[in-house]
Amino acid sequence: MNLKWRCGALAAAILALASTVYAEVKPKFDSKLITGKTPGHAVPVDVDITGAKQLFLVVRDGGDGIATDWADWAEPRLVGPGGVKKLTEIQWRSAEVGWGHPGVNKNAGGRPLRINGQPVEYGIGVHSNSIIEYELPPGYTRFQTRAGLDNGGTDQGGEHGVQFLVFTEKPPASALAASAVNASAADASHDAAQAVAGLDVADGLEATLFAAEPMLLSPTDIDVDHLGRVWVCEVVNYRHRNDSRPEGDRILILEDTDHDGKADKSTVFYQGRDIDSALGICVLGNRVIVSVAPNVFVFTD
Repeated sequence: MNLKWRCGALAAAILALASTVYAEVKPKFDSKLITGKTPGHAVPVDVDITGAKQLFLVVRDGGDGIATDWADWAEPRLVGPGGVKKLTEIQWRSAEVGWGHPGVNKNAGGRPLRINGQPVEYGIGVHSNSIIEYELPPGYTRFQTRAGLDNGGTDQGGEHGVQFLVFTEKPPASALAASAVNASAADASHDAAQAVAGLDVADGLEATLFAAEPMLLSPTDIDVDHLGRVWVCEVVNYRHRNDSRPEGDRILILEDTDHDGKADKSTVFYQGRDIDSALGICVLGNRVIVSVAPNVFVFTD
């Protein structure tokens, strides 16, 4: 079957292919994006931890940089038949933050916790990207807190946001990658290492990076042939960038010769000004059909 995708300008995200069946640890709580526009700059958290032996508190940036991503876990507590126990009374097993220091009753900068201008009775201050791990004592069934933006960040202005996640198992590495929730393409990270972090894939699938810059630039269309090779319309000459490549745009063939899921060979199938700003590609056996308005070209190998 011939597979075809319409592609955007970011090669890393476009060429992330779903593969390898696996079971990823899912968060017990996912706040989505919290910004200065969120009412009260915070959201309530109530997580079932029945039978859990570990607790992981994660804060990651919203895909817009970490400059003002100060975050607080306000009034964090364990609740259950054992009563109520403040999480601040338990020593964490490990704690990592992207800036500053994790603080008990202090923000990442060492100052008192405040959310939306109001003091926090007790809590944990961090800065994205962060992860704190706890060993849970027995006798508790729920974890409750408020997840909010500390004034250490919001007082600096801007609309930077963060995402709060709670796990009861060790989260995957992608949990600390920049969130793509509500982050515009213009603000999202262009680092190839972060290319697939914001993709939401179905259960049983994993998205991995197949190819990125500098192997290819600005793909507009791709197709996969019967040999598993990825054909790419690489468009450089368009709009205000027209004439930036005098030799013309290219059709590339990307191959994974060692079968590790990543492209390791790139071949130029065709290059010329007649395919500048190509709109589509379709590979049918030894024929390659490329649409470039108002023309349709058929290349026969």
